[in-house]
Amino acid sequence: MLAVILVFVVGGCKKKVSPSWDVAVYAPLLVADLGFNDIVPDSLLEMNPDNSLNLVYKYQFYNFSLDSLVNFPDTISHKYLPPLGGVVLHPGQIFFNFTENSVLNIPNADVAQVDFHKGFLVLEVFATITQPSYVTYKIPYARKNGVAFQVTELIPAAPVGGTTHVERLVDLSGYSLDMRGPTHVSSNILTNQTIAQLDANADTVTMTNADIFNFNVRFEDLSFAYAKGYFGSQYTVFGPDTTKIDMFNNIVAGSFNLESAKLTLSVENGFGIDARVMFNSIATTNSQTGLTTALSDPIIGQTINISRATETFNPLQPVNPSVYNFEMNSSNIPQIIENMPDKISYKMQVTTNPLGNVSAGNDFIYYGNYLNASLNLEIPLSFIANDLTLSEDVVLDLGTYNDNPSSGKLKLIVDNGFPFSADVQIYMLDANNQISDSLFVPTLIDAPMLDADYKVISPKRSELEVWLSESKYLALFSTKKVRVKARFNTAGVSNFVKIYSYYRLKLKVTGDFNYLVEM
Repeated sequence: MLAVILVFVVGGCKKKVSPSWDVAVYAPLLVADLGFNDIVPDSLLEMNPDNSLNLVYKYQFYNFSLDSLVNFPDTISHKYLPPLGGVVLHPGQIFFNFTENSVLNIPNADVAQVDFHKGFLVLEVFATITQPSYVTYKIPYARKNGVAFQVTELIPAAPVGGTTHVERLVDLSGYSLDMRGPTHVSSNILTNQTIAQLDANADTVTMTNADIFNFNVRFEDLSFAYAKGYFGSQYTVFGPDTTKIDMFNNIVAGSFNLESAKLTLSVENGFGIDARVMFNSIATTNSQTGLTTALSDPIIGQTINISRATETFNPLQPVNPSVYNFEMNSSNIPQIIENMPDKISYKMQVTTNPLGNVSAGNDFIYYGNYLNASLNLEIPLSFIANDLTLSEDVVLDLGTYNDNPSSGKLKLIVDNGFPFSADVQIYMLDANNQISDSLFVPTLIDAPMLDADYKVISPKRSELEVWLSESKYLALFSTKKVRVKARFNTAGVSNFVKIYSYYRLKLKVTGDFNYLVEM
């Protein structure tokens, strides 16, 4: 927080005058009023009834999605016209009419129904017939608003000795596909019909053995609004995987002690399938120290049986998920957080339908629902800070120096309403991001007085001055980046102090400069 404040202090001192004689210039540069949400984003803060604050953080493990259970093949039909040498085709004549019940290769699943959320059917035709023709492709058991799927495409006449290529994308969103076949007792069946006929306005054409009429049908970019069937017993391992976390990015030294922390492992099953979940390992790492701390809790290595979700048949909320929360009361979570990690790693395994087809083919999936797991961390902001040091590099731009030698001082007036004392320093960095000089003489910003409950009684005022010699003034103009460091210690040292939403830090920065001014 003070790091951000002092950046304003440095960035605010910019003046341009014409040389003449020494003159003192006094100017207010900055007024600010800051709370804890200027340190931590509002999205990570939660306020309790007594106005004390919690830091909340949710880490989402891999989502076990619908596409993991229903993996449709791309190619669903490939047909070609057999050699018809010598066959005469007349205008309007149907020369190909084929209905088939294609068995789709859907691994580990027996699908009875899918409703398409989005995606396309791609119809592709290669033909050498020198007269125009039409291809009609039907899926009688795919319906949208009660109308069966059908697409008809004109195939232009091919040039003599050449081939016509036509490709058509048809939107499938909103279609419901019954995959039980004509008997309505099977699964993975795509009943489809392909019809090809010569254009009614075409000329009569005689086929040769070299003529071709091939067409392919495939799915592309599918996602499902709903699926029903038996989705098999699948065993999947996720990880080991590592992800960055950014809660402690600006802390470069020191430590803190938490009064308490709560960690909950949540598993939510939005699928109509049973599952078994096991976390093999969860660990965090601080890259600066190299220290890795593994989560120690009985839940690690334990098989968790997860029951299936239920259907509500309410279009607005069709699924009632199965939710499990495991509080890790015996874990070493305070030590993990105090390690200030910047990475989290895990390995987990998921088995779907571990007991087989217990639903008799009535597994279900709805779009937007998942089988997922998350770590939910809640840290009451009650802690002891021990030389807790924040650092941040900030771009500095004081404009162009106009050859006016100057000197003066900055004054920072702070009304500190937080239960911390702080040592603050600003370093000027060179082009290689190395420290070239410091701005302040180390000065303590005092902590306010606390009552018997370790609450701030009233803000404490501190005044911090820095003299800018002519050489340091010139150095500031050539500095393009500064490093701000603030080292915090909790008032009371050995006592946990809470952070409240109404705690504020108010400041005012003034500048008293001497410029050489010429008339």
